[in-house]
Amino acid sequence: MSKYTKLARGICDLLIWAALSVASLLLHKFVRPFKRGFFCGDESLAYPLKEGTIGMMMLIGITLGVPTIVIIVVELFKQLPGSGLRDAKSRDLAGGAGGGNGKGGCRLVYRLGQLYKQAGCYLFGLAMLTFTTILSKLCIGRLRPHFFEVCQPMMPDGSNCHDPQNHGRYIDSYSCSNANVTDFQYQQLNQSFPSGHASMIMYAMLYLAIYLQAALSTRVSKLLKHLLQFLFVMFGWYVALSRITDYWHHWSDVLAGVVLGVLFAWLTSVYVADLFAFKRWSRGGYNNNNGNTLKKPQVSPKNSTKSQSNGATSSSSAAAAAAAAAGAPTLPAYTFGTLPYLTAHPHAAQAQYAQTYHNYGYVP
Repeated sequence: MSKYTKLARGICDLLIWAALSVASLLLHKFVRPFKRGFFCGDESLAYPLKEGTIGMMMLIGITLGVPTIVIIVVELFKQLPGSGLRDAKSRDLAGGAGGGNGKGGCRLVYRLGQLYKQAGCYLFGLAMLTFTTILSKLCIGRLRPHFFEVCQPMMPDGSNCHDPQNHGRYIDSYSCSNANVTDFQYQQLNQSFPSGHASMIMYAMLYLAIYLQAALSTRVSKLLKHLLQFLFVMFGWYVALSRITDYWHHWSDVLAGVVLGVLFAWLTSVYVADLFAFKRWSRGGYNNNNGNTLKKPQVSPKNSTKSQSNGATSSSSAAAAAAAAAGAPTLPAYTFGTLPYLTAHPHAAQAQYAQTYHNYGYVP
């Protein structure tokens, strides 16, 4: 792929992300939510107004800043020579969190390309989730738990919920008598389902956990990686639960937000960022960026000796001399994750070398 083609694809990706972000902003600013009615005796709407534990600006800072910083640190550190975060994929493989560079090393252009790919996929998934969450809020129009205290609804005849004629009656025609309520705050009262905090924070934290599973080496400590994953997910769970204790959402709103966040984190990591490309490799093949299908050698430990002897008998003397001149390959000192080095090695197609790799534990 030429550099101009890559540049055009990058610009196209940026335009798609920008269009989705602008659409979410316009939807939030100019589309009014569905006006849902209520019963005056509904106790689920009579909670007091409290300040949120995690405000909107803090949430935006966390969901944008923390994953981006982690991705930058991992992508840069794993390219350093001799580091524990060694390149995760073979030189012929494309995609996945490991990101290989067969032409070697820590070139700045390659680093920036990996950062753009991983951070861009995360932000694209976040933009899709934001649009879905805002659209759901506007369509459902569920009232928040502190609706009565903030709105103090008044009926067209001047009565309110304290008057006996309104008890047990569904009311969908009302206005807020609280003079301190702005139009923006009134619209926010009708956007309880699903929880935007829960969906965004669970998406960010779960995506980070999945990303670390695919990209972070466990040579130093296997439990350290899993501890980081656990802490990220637990922080997201805490933020989601705080929306219930702050009386900003019903429990079902938070549950729906968590499900949305988990769903989009899984879809984005597997199908957009392609973090687990080696899963397709383990099933027998992988398509790289050049359109070539790389096949995984299938060698059975039982008949490997037999196949080697048959191959040796049927080969010509010229082929045997060429193979002897080529010399034995040098086995790699370390294989990152579960990606084999077979396709990257010039002798990988030969069954005896594949069997040697298998015996020494280089092929899972």
